[in-house]
Amino acid sequence: MTSKNFVGLQALRAIAASLVVVQHSGYFSCLAAGVNSTSFRAFQLGTTGVFIFFVISGAVMALATTSESPTAFALSRLTRIYPAFFLALGLAYVVLSSVGQPPQITSDASLLLLPTGTLSSSFNIPYWTLIYEMQFYFLLWVAMLCRASHQMRMWLAVGWAFIILAATAAGLKVPVANPTAAQIPFAGINVFFVIGYVMASGMMTKDWRPFFALTVLTSIMSVYANAWSGSYLGLAVLSASAVFIAIKADARFVPKLLVKAGDYSYGLYLAHMSIIVAIYTLAPGWSLWVMVAVTLSCGLLGGLAFGYVEQWLYKRYWRPFAKRASRDRPFASSGVTLASQQ
Repeated sequence: MTSKNFVGLQALRAIAASLVVVQHSGYFSCLAAGVNSTSFRAFQLGTTGVFIFFVISGAVMALATTSESPTAFALSRLTRIYPAFFLALGLAYVVLSSVGQPPQITSDASLLLLPTGTLSSSFNIPYWTLIYEMQFYFLLWVAMLCRASHQMRMWLAVGWAFIILAATAAGLKVPVANPTAAQIPFAGINVFFVIGYVMASGMMTKDWRPFFALTVLTSIMSVYANAWSGSYLGLAVLSASAVFIAIKADARFVPKLLVKAGDYSYGLYLAHMSIIVAIYTLAPGWSLWVMVAVTLSCGLLGGLAFGYVEQWLYKRYWRPFAKRASRDRPFASSGVTLASQQ
């Protein structure tokens, strides 16, 4: 695959992040206006956006790890995730403190993206998903350290999915937002990472046996053993299809505005919710549609502005540092590089 294929993934990132923003805008707007949000939440826009992100992450990691050493991989992931996240925590503290709702700073290690079983939600950043991301990267890094071939990693990923689905079918319940370190490997949503990883690996290697095995396994375990809900199964099909189309999309037909927004999607995802909550705090009595218009526009614009800043810092400082420290050649040198993918 050439770098032009990743333009579609960047555009899809923008769409996924926007779905999450719409979800939070709609929820807090309904809350402010005293409107029941059950019907709106039934659309699962935010969940869809998050799962698309997970499949994208799995796909990008399949492509990135074909040429990176374990050291380069670890440094690229750490510098991509943590600096922007800590910057977002600082922004959330300033924004929420300005409206009289300062976040509570505790010693909770979840703020280091570790699965502790608790979650510091006062910053109003949906960072629980990053805890799953870091777990996935850690497991992949371990496989790289063990010198598992790409083919072996594909089958290991399928095996991980089987263990997850079997554990769920046996009755193991994992709290999605705040799992412990012992629970998180068995969370059902990890399978979305596996889907992206195995699917992109099949596209790259032309060996579709692991993906076929994963598809059959997931379908049978979901339909006959209740390992996955029908909602998860449907979202898996939707997310995988969207990522497949995005990878295959011709760059000429991908809107440049979406691609640019995709560059800032990580920052948008991190920053939008604290902005929306601040507006919700200041705007009692506003009508539903006024709340939607204000929270959605401010969440999108403020989040994209933060994304612009954090992307500039990443390209200017964090990515060059990771490259120098690892002394590895980057995977791609033009277009939408893998190093720019969150």
